[in-house]
Amino acid sequence: MYRLMFVILGAGLVLLAGDLNDELLTAARKGDLASVKALLQQGAMLEAKTPYGQTPLYLAAMSGREEVVAFLLDKGANAAVRDTFYKAPILGLVLERKHYGVAKLLITRGKGKPDEELPDVAGSGNAELVEAVLAKGKPSQPVLDLRYEVALAQKQTAIAELLKKAGAREPAPAAVVEPEILASYAGTYKTDQVPLEIKVFVRDGKLYMQATGQSEFAPKPKSPTSFELNQYQLQIEFDSSASFTLKQAGREFKFKKVVGP
Repeated sequence: MYRLMFVILGAGLVLLAGDLNDELLTAARKGDLASVKALLQQGAMLEAKTPYGQTPLYLAAMSGREEVVAFLLDKGANAAVRDTFYKAPILGLVLERKHYGVAKLLITRGKGKPDEELPDVAGSGNAELVEAVLAKGKPSQPVLDLRYEVALAQKQTAIAELLKKAGAREPAPAAVVEPEILASYAGTYKTDQVPLEIKVFVRDGKLYMQATGQSEFAPKPKSPTSFELNQYQLQIEFDSSASFTLKQAGREFKFKKVVGP
């Protein structure tokens, strides 16, 4: 009899905790700070999760709720959590939504490392946030140099100055490639690996590439056969005038010319 009562009471407590957690997640998303505080006092879990792994901090940050984010960070909420849908860090998604106040809280009060935070923060174009990242400590030299080169290419003057002051080195000059070699690469290329065409052409002495439905870009020549676009960690290696290998994020794609210039 007593055991049965214990089981029933235990099940009831589990259901109650689940309800509190659901209410906490909703309150955090809405930015209801008073309810967030009350629900935590009542036993809701600081790291409660939705079916997609989103915590109260995650939902508050994504919704731009600065007061709730600040409170949850002070309580020790994990700012490094990733959900199972976007599979991206909170900071990157917050920057994408331009919740810069929240982003600054995550940077200054979170435990993220400069090497992890600088690429997304610099890419946002927000110099104040870059300064906040650098205030936490110096990023590694390769990361610092890469973001500096990207900032120069994108004409992000204020960010480039901050990175230079932090110790970024000047990028190596582009290699000089003969016009005849550049012209030999012109054409339309395809690969069997993905349904994508890339048009290669020359303009004003530079090699340009443009994938189907995307903007054109001019990769920096490292040698007559090797080009790179550091902004997207993209590398292009021409095997001949009729084929090249595109490398990005650990993957390789072999393209062959199907149409001449």
